[in-house]
This record gives sequence, structure tokens and C-alpha cells, in this order.
Amino acid sequence: MSNEEFKPTITKEVLVSVMDQSLFLMAYKDIEKAFKGECYMGVFILASCFIDAMAGFHAGVTKQTCTRGNSRRFKEFVKKFMPLYDAEMLYEDLRNGLVHAYTSGKTYVFTHSNNAGFHFDKTQKGSIILNLEDFLAHIRSAYSQLRNEILNDHSAYIHAHIRFDEMGLMQGRPLKDL
Repeated sequence: MSNEEFKPTITKEVLVSVMDQSLFLMAYKDIEKAFKGECYMGVFILASCFIDAMAGFHAGVTKQTCTRGNSRRFKEFVKKFMPLYDAEMLYEDLRNGLVHAYTSGKTYVFTHSNNAGFHFDKTQKGSIILNLEDFLAHIRSAYSQLRNEILNDHSAYIHAHIRFDEMGLMQGRPLKDL
């Protein structure tokens, strides 16, 4: 879709506000709640889902494209917003390995608070340590960067708007309103 064809239904400020209310306050905050509940591997899995969701907004995913290109979108998002990570290996180890097969990957190992300060250090076997607290800080930063890009870059706004118009966002509503 070209800029001339784009017909906004909401402003970028409203879009970001809806994302803040739904994507951040519901999805990301659930990740933090799971962390406090000591569901550490579950937190990594939810974090992968959150990266996928952010990548969809960044790429302007539609109903037709949502099941294609997941690998490319995830990796492009990580390269741009989480450049300290090897996007290819994060996709393989986190999204494919942990999320889909519940295995540890070839490059990264997933740890939590007992390893604070060791994020990106290597194990004796050469695997890279991903410490959960540090990883969550980077994901939170990635969301903030995405949000700012939508507010300040018209093309990013168009992509996020297309994603929102096509697929909406889960919103916390009372059951009587559903």
C-alpha cells in the first residue's frame, strides 16, 4: 500500500495508546507477573510471543500474511530493535527450540536471577547465557523503540496501523461487553 492509498482510521497517538493499553499493559505485564510467579521458562516463551507480536506491528502484518514470513519478521525486528542478539540464533533457539520443542538451543541457554550479571557471558560449553531479567529489559526497550518509531516515522505508523486495522488487538473488557 502506498502512502497515497493509506486512509487512517485513528491517529498515531491513539494507535500507540491502544498498543500501550493492550499489547504492553496486558501482554508485557503478564510476562512480568509470570516472572514474579517464578515461571521462568514460561516467561521466555511469552517473551518470544511478545517479540512476534511487536514484529507484526513493525512489518504491517495482515490476515493474509500473518502465517507467512514469521521467521523473516522476527529476525528483522530483532536486528533492528535488539541488535545485541544474533537474530538467526535467537529465532532458532528461543522461538523454535524453546517455544515449539521445549529444548535448549545450539547458541543460547536460558537462565534467571541466579545468573544476574552474566547476560551474554559464555558457559564452559560455549553457549551464550541469556539472563531473564536482562532479556526482559531489552524487550521492554524494544517496545519503547517501536512505540517511538510509530510516533515519529510515517512509514512505521502505516505498518502498525495496517496491522491494527487488519487484526485488532486483544483488549481487556468485562465479559458482559463481549
